[in-house]
Order: sequence, then C-alpha cells, then structure tokens
Amino acid sequence: MKAPRIHLLAAAAAAAILSPSVMAADFTMNGYFRSGILMTQDGTRGNDVGLMTNLGKFRLGNEQNTKMELLPKVTMNTTDGVVARARANFTHETKCTSDWNCVDGDGHDLQVREGYAEIENLPVAPGAVFWAGKRYSSSNTSAHMYDWEWIQYNGTGGGVDKLDVGFARMDLGLYAFTQSSDAQTRPTDGTDRGYPDDYSLNLWLRKVGDSRLDVQLVGHSLKERAGGAPNTADSGFGASALYNFEGFLGLGGGYSRAGLQYGQGLAAGNSLGKNGWGWANLQDTKSIRVTFDGMYSIAGLDVATFAFYQADRDFRDWTGKATGWDRSLYAVGVRPYQQLAKYVAMQYELGYEYYDESDGASQGRTNMKGGMVKATIAPTFAFGDGFWSRPSLRTYITYAKWQSGVAGRIDPGYTLSGKTSTLNFGVQGEIWF
Repeated sequence: MKAPRIHLLAAAAAAAILSPSVMAADFTMNGYFRSGILMTQDGTRGNDVGLMTNLGKFRLGNEQNTKMELLPKVTMNTTDGVVARARANFTHETKCTSDWNCVDGDGHDLQVREGYAEIENLPVAPGAVFWAGKRYSSSNTSAHMYDWEWIQYNGTGGGVDKLDVGFARMDLGLYAFTQSSDAQTRPTDGTDRGYPDDYSLNLWLRKVGDSRLDVQLVGHSLKERAGGAPNTADSGFGASALYNFEGFLGLGGGYSRAGLQYGQGLAAGNSLGKNGWGWANLQDTKSIRVTFDGMYSIAGLDVATFAFYQADRDFRDWTGKATGWDRSLYAVGVRPYQQLAKYVAMQYELGYEYYDESDGASQGRTNMKGGMVKATIAPTFAFGDGFWSRPSLRTYITYAKWQSGVAGRIDPGYTLSGKTSTLNFGVQGEIWF
C-alpha cells in the first residue's frame, strides 16, 4: 500500500528561497501499529512464550505488547537530479530495550530510533546515497513469522549505500552502539578518555557478480569496560552470506532465502549478525548460524516457513565466568494462511524450538536442555487478500508445551507449581501503511 503524500507548501517555499535549484519538498508518513490481549486459561495476562531470549519467537498468538512506529520523511528534489532526504523513526513499545533512551526507566516513552539525513545522486557518485545520523542499517534482514531481525546493525554513524563497484552494489557504514544502561561506564584502562562504544564497520555487497548472492563483512571494536569479566572480547569479526532464490526454492510463487553466518568475539553469541550485544563475550567465543525464510503461494493459500540452527563455542551469556561452554539451538515452523472469502481468512501456526546449554552445567547452568512446541489457530479479518494484507484483526487460541529441562527459559508466570504447558487466548490488531 502506498503511503499518503502531502505537499508542504511552506517547506517547498522555504527550500526554494534557500536554494533556487530545489524544485519541491515532499512529506510522506509510513507507520506500523500492533496491539492486543494475550490471556491465559486462568484469566490472567500472559507474556510471550518461547525459549530464545534475545532472539525471536513464533509470533502468531504470542504477542502481549503494544508497539507503534511513525516514520516521517521529507524529500527535496533539485533540477540537476540530486535528492536530499531527512528521515526519522518515532517508536513506542511497552517493552523498552537497547539504545531506546529509556531515561525514566518505566519503558513507556516515545523513542527516537532513527534520525538521519541522506543525499543521493551526487555528481561524484551517480546513484549512490550518502548518509549520516542515527539509523537502521540497510543490511537488516528479518523473518516476520519468527519476529526476528537475524541481521540487525543499528546505531549512530555514517556511510554510503548503493555504490556501484562493478561486480556488486556496495553499502558501507560505520555504526556506534551501546546499551543505555552502560553509556557512562568507563574503560578498564583508566588512562583512556571517554566511554566504550561498539564501533562496527559494516560492508554489504548486493547481487555479487550479477547473481542472487549478497555478502556482508563486519568488524567490531569495543574498549573493555571497568569491572568487566575476565577475558572479555574487545574486537570481533562477522560474515554473512544471503542467497535469494527465485520464488519458493525455484518451485513456484512466493519467495525464499537462505543465510549462512559466522562470528567470533564481539560478533558471536547473542550478537551474531548484530552489534551492541557482544560486550560480555569471550575473545574466543565463536558462532555459526544457518537460516531459511520463505513463503510458498498458490491460489488462496500462502504457506510461510522459517527455520534456523545456531551453534556457539566458548559462550558465556553475561555470567562473569572466566571460561565459556558450548550451546546449540534451533527452531522450525510453518504458518499457512488460508483465504476463505474476501476479507476473511484462517491462519494456523505450528512451531518447535530446541535449546541445549547443558554443557554449562559445570559452571552452574541448570535446566538448559529441551524443546517446546507451540500451535495457534487464528480466525482473521483482513483488509485485502493474502498473508501480507493489512489491517489484520485476529482472534486466536494458542497451546504451548515445553520440557521441564528448559523451564528456566520460560516466563515464570507459566511455570508455577511445575506446570509445563499453557493454553492462551486473545485478540490482536496489526497494520502498516
């Protein structure tokens, strides 16, 4: 759906006065909202249920939070083809994390997640886009069904996108990122001025050799913080390869993509494919991940699929231990979307997650091996046909069952008296525009 476009006459007039080459200034607004009720069989409010803390979850019938994003953009065009833009992202969510500037601690503020400017098509680099400010990286890649950006580099910095380097289109950016709670922590070396930040240099090559292959290389640097655990990483390297198939594995309608990722040091563990989350990793922490995300579409039926597997070595997970342990985790799921009539659909989701951190038992890690299955049925009204039609209004019933070995990773509101399952109910609205 195209975003509404409003011509701001005052802005256009001001731009024309400041620069005779500016033809007009256009304002657009995009956005996203979701909100709903997640209620347990006991008539209480439930939180989302899953094993992959700091990663994702199978989201249908499994979101208790309210989230909104407003993304205004001002575009200025010139007579010689140069384009300038100012972008912002104002976000509110009932869960406040990372660099969202949660200054009062209640997690309910309106956050500025992006605020940056860009200039495109300068004579020195036709087609390229130069930018500076706070933004999401152009490399960010998400799986909607699993509610997870498995490639996610955000922060403040600068760079260039869409630069033609012959064999590929290149995006190159420097991002600085730290979690708000650690913003004023001093470096371990008391002679260093300033405060530690995760500086990551992100190189993204698109359609390498005119193929369907994209490649990302990332380097990290972060001064160790005072009071940090022994052997903490102060650098890291990450690499990702993403292949975009034609349709669903070349078999027909839809889409599909497969990813292979490697990271070490700051780029491993919970920070594999991300920046800012590896500050407690060991220098020897290493991780590998394989991901598949796709959808097969035939008349009246869309079938979304998602799967990933990750293995970590010398993983520490913010415990302060001098040594790490091994960890493995994976998830696989499917969500059919069946169009029953115009504006009416049924959604079904079945997902399985597995987590194994039993190798850390010798260091006090317990209840860390086992799986969880989650199933949801969701009658849906949608403004259009197909999986991506929005607004979408859903009622749902969700059943989840987990093994006792991973009860420590389930929200404690579900595990009272040793319970290992829950039946949840709810309603949710979601829209983007």
